[in-house]
Amino acid sequence: MKLAFRITKNNKNSFLPLFSSIKRVFRDAEIYLVKSEEEIISGDFDILFYSFMSPDLSWIKQELANIKNKDICLVAGGAHTSADPEGVLNMGFDSVVVGEGEKSIVSLIKDYRNGNLKPLYHSYVSFIDYSFSDSLYTSAVEIVRGCVHRCKFCQVPYLFKGVKYRSIASVLREARILLERKRSFIRFIAPNSLSYLSYDGVTPNIKALERLFSGLKDIGIKEIFFGSFPSEVRPESVVPEAVKLMARFCANKRVVMGIQSGSEERLFKLNRGHTLSQVLNAINILNNFGFYVEADFIFGFPNETDKERKETLNFIYYILSHFQVYIHAHTYMPLPGTPLASQKPSSLPKWFRAKLHELEREGLLRGFWQKQEKIGEHLWKERAHL
Repeated sequence: MKLAFRITKNNKNSFLPLFSSIKRVFRDAEIYLVKSEEEIISGDFDILFYSFMSPDLSWIKQELANIKNKDICLVAGGAHTSADPEGVLNMGFDSVVVGEGEKSIVSLIKDYRNGNLKPLYHSYVSFIDYSFSDSLYTSAVEIVRGCVHRCKFCQVPYLFKGVKYRSIASVLREARILLERKRSFIRFIAPNSLSYLSYDGVTPNIKALERLFSGLKDIGIKEIFFGSFPSEVRPESVVPEAVKLMARFCANKRVVMGIQSGSEERLFKLNRGHTLSQVLNAINILNNFGFYVEADFIFGFPNETDKERKETLNFIYYILSHFQVYIHAHTYMPLPGTPLASQKPSSLPKWFRAKLHELEREGLLRGFWQKQEKIGEHLWKERAHL
């Protein structure tokens, strides 16, 4: 059986959990990594798997139209599919996987072999333990899945049930595989790195972090990247004891922190679960231990006011002048499955855009906020036509 996975730069991590499940059950399965539409058209596969996010919708739809004459079973999963399975089925997929795919993919392949493929598969897992040993490639090691917070714009807390962790023993096992593949550094996937093995999903587990870091060093990992892309930290989880460990063991000197707004009122509306005072405290702690902060902000939230925009700009100017930070700018996109999915993005006024461009020219702000603005408008228009 030939199984193809449509690989892009944005979904490589999404497929990793599936390879272990497939190889453990279907020893005869042949796995192909397909990186272009041309490879799909020229290839001969039984099932083609897609995993995508909402911003990918346009090119996914175009590609499906271009390969519609191929005799191949099309399966979709990922964040957008989990949030809107019916809409994705209507795009032309034969089956969709909602939630975590480690278990579902086994049932789906068995049903396909038996000629009994269902349109929808849905399952969750209780912990993270998939391995690079069954994958054609390696990537960052997922250590936290899910989030205890329920920010109204974010899909993560609504896609997964609770928070799951990978054990320290499992992380070390994967690190040994990385070393076997001549890779002496390690990165992590986590919505909040400092929540790893936390008892409440917020407070850092200092003993666990020290065991993790020291264990990685003991087996030969030379560089540990923690709290940097593709992971980040939340302000209220930043405490001196944890950051001291990071400074002692980790190679990265840049930490990504989600702030999202400089307006206390907007943070409350978004259900962010932290204050601007906690943000300032977190940045100060990180700077004191030698870390530069990549501060994430999102603009154009629904019903955003000029008062909120001015407060956010003033806060940005303040942290730029008092701390070692740079601004990573984003624009709000109405993602399906979130409480704000049905609410229209606010247009950014000219005076506000001019301020962002000024910060860009000064090298203090970067990001794909203009591209995301167009994607957000497109997503809203598509939803408005439903």
